[in-house]
Amino acid sequence: MQQLVIIPGGFHPFHAGHYALYQAAQQAFPGADIKVAATNDTSQRPFPFKIKEKLAQLAGVKPGDFYQVKSPFRAEEITKNYNPEDTELIFVRSEKDAAKPPQAGGNKKDGNPAYLQPMAGQDVLYPMNQHAYMAYLPTVEFGPGMTSATEIRTAWPTLNLKRKTALVMSLYPRTQTNPKLAATVVKMLDTAIGEELEETHDLNPEMIDIFYRPDPQSRARRVVAKNVPTTALDQLLAKLSDKFGVRDTDFEWSAADTKVSEDYVEEKWSQKYKSSINCAHPKGFSQKAHCAGRKK
Repeated sequence: MQQLVIIPGGFHPFHAGHYALYQAAQQAFPGADIKVAATNDTSQRPFPFKIKEKLAQLAGVKPGDFYQVKSPFRAEEITKNYNPEDTELIFVRSEKDAAKPPQAGGNKKDGNPAYLQPMAGQDVLYPMNQHAYMAYLPTVEFGPGMTSATEIRTAWPTLNLKRKTALVMSLYPRTQTNPKLAATVVKMLDTAIGEELEETHDLNPEMIDIFYRPDPQSRARRVVAKNVPTTALDQLLAKLSDKFGVRDTDFEWSAADTKVSEDYVEEKWSQKYKSSINCAHPKGFSQKAHCAGRKK
């Protein structure tokens, strides 16, 4: 019976850890077809499929092994190419994602085993017209002790050009002998991650608005705290650290007792960001003020 192994994921961005999982799957399932399933959904993260695909190939994934799908854990665009009665379907994830949905195991309402079952402990594997299986392989560190794409996105805005280039060369070893290619990848990640960070995130619209702006001097994050009592700053910083995984030194603070005018704030906004604001549903105090100015 043929084995089809699918590595599903968001890949925002695809990195060395994902490629290590791809290689580990090849070793764990010799003779199987190893495929990677990714979507073109940019509603949560601004990484379209084309960028994911380019980075995956740069990392070392074979061009024919990287598929665009609507749902990574169904991956019908891949499975349709296989005989469901003669193919064992195995999804592979990193051990660090073992607690994340979908979870394998359990039973249906009628008492029969659910379609997705854990790979571990199985003596016999059934074809994919009856079951699919979930296997977990060891998580591999990459770069400066990273294990996830989230850590890349969090660290990226705090790095200067030299450190971004070094990280890219660690994530994609092929760029180590090609500085121009490394520079291209840096720009690619700057664009994707920068678009994500341009959005405004409000912890408390009455107390604070957070603005992101790409900055060549590595000051990509700017926090404007308005009318925040001094006693509340520690609590506010803790919320920021929990939400974004950064330290106070990664932010430029506007003193709690300093008035920050809306004109000053809007000077820091890119024209692209201003145009993207939906005044039918503004987010936070500053967007509301901006929209009020538009009406005038």
